[in-house]
Amino acid sequence: MSYFKENGQYAFGIDLSRYNSSPDGRLGVDFDTIALHRPRVAFIAMRAGVSWGYQDACFAKYFAEAERIGACILPYHVIYPGEPAQTQVDNFLRILNGCNLDAVRLVLDLELDFGLSKTVITRTVLHCLQQLERVCGRLPILYSRAGWVNAHLALSDLPQVDWWLAQYRWAVPAPLYTPEYPCPPALPKGVSTWLIHQTASRAPSIGAPANPYMDYNRWNGTEADVRRYFGAEATQICPLDGEPCDGRWG
Repeated sequence: MSYFKENGQYAFGIDLSRYNSSPDGRLGVDFDTIALHRPRVAFIAMRAGVSWGYQDACFAKYFAEAERIGACILPYHVIYPGEPAQTQVDNFLRILNGCNLDAVRLVLDLELDFGLSKTVITRTVLHCLQQLERVCGRLPILYSRAGWVNAHLALSDLPQVDWWLAQYRWAVPAPLYTPEYPCPPALPKGVSTWLIHQTASRAPSIGAPANPYMDYNRWNGTEADVRRYFGAEATQICPLDGEPCDGRWG
């Protein structure tokens, strides 16, 4: 696709929510199209839920389809900093019930502040991190952007985590697509590196005709680095095109 002019050295991924499917479910996401896309989609993030009571209506289907095509999966959960951490983590884990937590990497989505203090927001995030680490044996990834983190988190009170950071170009008028922002993203104060960069939010949709736009992401490394992070390094063959793909297909 001629769109891809930036970041070719970094592994490519997408992230999904119900907004990539039509409200009536008639237009969904075609994961076979995703599987055959070039550049190859090395990882897929997908919204699991929000706070203590909401589950994304498409999560279960997206998860099953991403598993079917052998993708590396990052379920993410949007945190409300004014709500109890335990109930939010319980909702996240309820949505993930039956999933192999050793095979995925969880993400906490930090974008909302509701006018709360840095102390309150940091405490909620810390409790969510601690509770998920107890269950999974590892800390989740944190998704945010540098400006938000600087304004709303006291990083000195949090453990060292991996960061998924958003930074885009200014959007061009519809129906044009906005090019990817070149890596790396801006880093929050006190953060020395990044794991994932969300490079575009108005990029061409891949296999999702209900919405012309899709979020794109880049991994700080190659597709083999993605596989190592998920603990799956063996080279295998993609069942859809017969090409080697660094173990992404099972």
